[in-house]
Amino acid sequence: MPGTDSYELDIHLTATRDVPQEDMRHAREVVVRALAYVPRPILFAKATLSVLPDPAVPRPHLVHFQADLNGMPVNAHAAAATMPEAIALAGVRLRTRAENITRRPEHHKAHRHPQGDRNGHRL
Repeated sequence: MPGTDSYELDIHLTATRDVPQEDMRHAREVVVRALAYVPRPILFAKATLSVLPDPAVPRPHLVHFQADLNGMPVNAHAAAATMPEAIALAGVRLRTRAENITRRPEHHKAHRHPQGDRNGHRL
């Protein structure tokens, strides 16, 4: 997906607890950059930003990024003292996980259990 810009990738954004629009725009940009060089089709991307209401929590800003890379789910979570920090951490994790999936698809195929779950139980 080289050359992708924010208009080509539709990202579903969700926020709770008065997350500023500036942080929402920043999250969109980070997801676009994180997935910019992923060669697989990106079926969807989602960003959820939240702030915990408890002032005693040391890292109340939460970010969750999700993407579906041609049927392969990629998730990245982060918690930080500020929303920009949480967005940056989640963005790095999303990019790293997306790159790992696209570099080693044979690894993921080898670990699937077509006739059962991870514990060997039949589905």
